[in-house]
Parts: sequence; C-alpha cells; structure tokens
Amino acid sequence: MSNGLPRYGGTRTASPCIRSSRRILSVLTGELMTPLLSTRHLWQLGFAETPRPLALPRDYDVVRVGMGLGLTAIEMMIDQGHHVGPLLCCIQHHKLLVPVRAGTAHWWGAPHSDCGRGPAQRCETCGGLAACRSRLWMLPAGPLAAATTEPGALHHHLSQMRSRLRDVSSQPQGARVRETCHV
Repeated sequence: MSNGLPRYGGTRTASPCIRSSRRILSVLTGELMTPLLSTRHLWQLGFAETPRPLALPRDYDVVRVGMGLGLTAIEMMIDQGHHVGPLLCCIQHHKLLVPVRAGTAHWWGAPHSDCGRGPAQRCETCGGLAACRSRLWMLPAGPLAAATTEPGALHHHLSQMRSRLRDVSSQPQGARVRETCHV
C-alpha cells in the first residue's frame, strides 16, 4: 500500500468508500455501506457491467445466488484450492451471478440458487428477471483464477453453507453454544 491506495494485481485502485471514524460511507450516495462484499481474498474489481471480463468464454450458464451465501461459498472454494471465475455482483438486488460452464442449467436443481441457460446476466426477483443499475465484476487474483467457476464444487459449497445456516437457525436462542477454537 502506497500513497493510501491499495494495490490489486499490480494496479492501483481507489477505494469506493470513505472511512469516517468507525462508519464506512459510500462515495456515490454518502449512505452507510453494508458489508456485502466483505472478503478475505484479493480481487480485481471492474466498477461497471461492461466490458465483460476477457476470460469469460462465449457460451456459459449463470448461477444466481444471494450475495452472502454465494460469496461465503466462493471463499471456501478458494480456500480449498478450487478454480473460480469472474463474478458479477448486483448491489441493488444483493445477488451474486456466477458464470459456470455451458450445460450446467439442466442438472442444477438446488433450493439455494438457480441456474439459467446462456449468458443472461439478469437478476431473479419476485417479479421475474429484473434490470440492474448497480453491478460490478469481481475477478479472482492468483493461480486459482479460471474462465468460469467449477459448477460441481460451487453446488457442493453452496449446499454446505445453506445446511450450516439452517442448523444454526433451527436451534433455540438459549441453546446456541459458543464455538471455541482449540489450535
């Protein structure tokens, strides 16, 4: 880090937020930001929907999942050495759109997410597919970067995260046990 700007992939990138004491404010709106994109891995960010990343193949399917569940599963994949492709983040609808290899949609069938055929990059909302105004591309940095994300590993990690969340939410409030790490 030099001159106050973080370095990602060898290029300097200005932060899209202003830190004011303990609050993080959006530069565009001045509103308090939520930690939607909280991550512990380095990512190259493209603050627009176009141009799309050069690494993307011409044909691919898209998995749509909630931002929190999706980003947590992607981070677990990186931690375990799985290849991850570019991600399209919709800040407006709190969705993560994950390009996977073409042909994945016909077998996806998961309750935690849906997979659409072709490179349609629209968010699924209650009223159908919706246009989005606040999206950005996240490209993984490092040796695990790929053209698309491994669909089998993504399905497994999303299912695993959903199962963990359901287990925690099904416990009565008083019965929750605090986890202790014994290293």
